[in-house]
Amino acid sequence: MNSDTPSARSSRHTAGLHSIAKLVLAGLILLMINYVAFKYYVHKDLSQSQFYTLSDKTREVLGKLDAPVTIYTFLNEQNVGQTDEVTNLIKEYQQAGGKNIVVEKIDPAYDIARAAELQKELHFDGNDHLVIFKYKDRAPRFVKQDDLFEINPMNGQIGAFKGEQQLTAAIIGLVEGKPSKIYFTEGHGEHSVQDLTSPQGFGTVAALLKNENVETQNLNLAQKGEVPADADAVVIAGPAISFSAIEAEALDKYLGNNGKLLVLLDPYVSLGLDDLLKKYGLKYEDDLVLYRGTTPTGAQVTLPLAAIYQGGFSAHPITTKFAQANLQLLIYDARSITLTAGAPGQPQPRTQFLLQTDADSWGWISKNGTPPVDPKQLTFNKVTDIPGPVTVAAEYDGGTTTDPATKATLFATRIVVVGASKFLENDAAETVGANFFTNSIDWLVKKDAVLDISPKKPLQYGVSLNPISYRTVVWCAAFFIPGAALALGIFTWFSRRK
Repeated sequence: MNSDTPSARSSRHTAGLHSIAKLVLAGLILLMINYVAFKYYVHKDLSQSQFYTLSDKTREVLGKLDAPVTIYTFLNEQNVGQTDEVTNLIKEYQQAGGKNIVVEKIDPAYDIARAAELQKELHFDGNDHLVIFKYKDRAPRFVKQDDLFEINPMNGQIGAFKGEQQLTAAIIGLVEGKPSKIYFTEGHGEHSVQDLTSPQGFGTVAALLKNENVETQNLNLAQKGEVPADADAVVIAGPAISFSAIEAEALDKYLGNNGKLLVLLDPYVSLGLDDLLKKYGLKYEDDLVLYRGTTPTGAQVTLPLAAIYQGGFSAHPITTKFAQANLQLLIYDARSITLTAGAPGQPQPRTQFLLQTDADSWGWISKNGTPPVDPKQLTFNKVTDIPGPVTVAAEYDGGTTTDPATKATLFATRIVVVGASKFLENDAAETVGANFFTNSIDWLVKKDAVLDISPKKPLQYGVSLNPISYRTVVWCAAFFIPGAALALGIFTWFSRRK
């Protein structure tokens, strides 16, 4: 017999309608929350190392774009770790650049037709793993995937991620269009920027300049007689013999016309430009920088080494990021530099050290002007030697000036001098030294947009457990927690049976 009364059925019907209304209302609320969250949200990098946070410089570059930059990615999908890093970084560029950053991801294994079309249009090898930038009708810029990472050759692990530095430099190169032109002097035994194969070549660091939209060209001052008018800077890279009076006069005229100069000079080499550099408050000493340290066995030994640690990097756009990142730079076979008051009648120079050793180093003065046969047992001579700390790199900044013809404000003369060159050779160049070189060039030619972008190193987090703690974790994970879950399941099953 059915005892269900009309009032009971009506109550259940009403309760059912209420439940449906509540579900519909909850669904609408969820839809509204999702819409608002999608439309209005805060984009924030919560990683401790701020690994995916773009620098202010990059945001400034993206904010000034007047047309879309299209980024094509041809990445190595088999290397998932690297591909994810690059993909996540490009997403940050999209977020910051808005409609002016357009990204197209191509997998040649699947997008065969599109890959072939772009290879024909942009002229690149389909076997390369690249990030390609296209802007207006200008020639595209290519960044190799391998160039975005510093790889430890011993274990293959990623030491640092240079993605933002490389990608922003590519965008700058597209926007600027015309590359900066740097002339490297020749005819004095300098390192060759075209040499990528021999240990003494400068081809490795020259390739870095190309990535930053810098064009390099040789300059024989003895034949040319003057610095070309289109020179954004001149580099003297480790000469073995002196410059002539005619060449010195040509450089003097160039610097007097707001020129930019970088000098890399090894010990025991006469440059022939001493009087010129003294006009700007810079002087190379005839010494060899030595460092007295302790070996792992406790023995004292002297090395021809300039060790630059955190306090040895100046608060200057070229070097300030090295100090902030607590990096170090080891330069073998260096000479020291003295900052002088400048020549009489000349404006007082604005000089500043860039690289400086600690007090354990000093400038050793040779009695006969030749390098020591074996420096291991040499010690500081307070009568003849230069006490530490000693400067091994310095700069002169002439400030700004006004072009008399256009009335535009220009950067005046700028000079960077370094007491070594071998640390930039193909077989010796490492990250900090190469970055110091490219930063110096960027500062000289006023391309300082990427100076504040340092490579980012992934933080490694580890847990160290003693044997007792390790066994406790293993037993809990392998037995106690699964056993507790099993016991709870059996208890629930028997409870329901009752």
